[in-house]
Amino acid sequence: MEATQTDSSSLMPTGDRLIIVGSGNVAFNLYKFALILGYNITMIDDNPEMLNRERFPEAGNLLVGDIVQLLKQYPITPATSIVLLSHHHEFDKDALVAVIDSPARYIGIMGNKRKVTAYFSALETLGTDRRLVERVHIPIGLDLGGQLAAEIALAAMAEIQAVKYKRTGGFVAVKQASSENEKRDKLF
Repeated sequence: MEATQTDSSSLMPTGDRLIIVGSGNVAFNLYKFALILGYNITMIDDNPEMLNRERFPEAGNLLVGDIVQLLKQYPITPATSIVLLSHHHEFDKDALVAVIDSPARYIGIMGNKRKVTAYFSALETLGTDRRLVERVHIPIGLDLGGQLAAEIALAAMAEIQAVKYKRTGGFVAVKQASSENEKRDKLF
């Protein structure tokens, strides 16, 4: 299938960028959360029936075609986050191999324990540097609980933000001022 771009946006947007591979329900909800946070979003999939302007009207780029080739050609920067959510995980392993040594700030894959083991074994077999493998977030997301597509997408977006700001993603707690000289903003 030949790659097609469904709009004329530049492939080199500025600011925070998110590449979402896949166009299913988790991808759709992740797209919505990323829009709220101001990310320039590129959607990549091989299914033109799911990846279209009607479903993803505000995406910067919709790229339909060979997922692995599109990822290899896409300009990935240190401001890029990548989430691999291909249909039935069909292209996730090959897509991971295509981006593992990129300068992306975040690479995440939705997966279960069996898939995680298989992906990491494949990378080890290819001789991928251990440091590159350790930066992959699999399964995606902070441990927020929930199993619905929107809940998984929220957990993934929260993890992307935590990585962006070099945080662990733990609870935020308001503590008592330790001294009278300490100044704090009013909460409300």
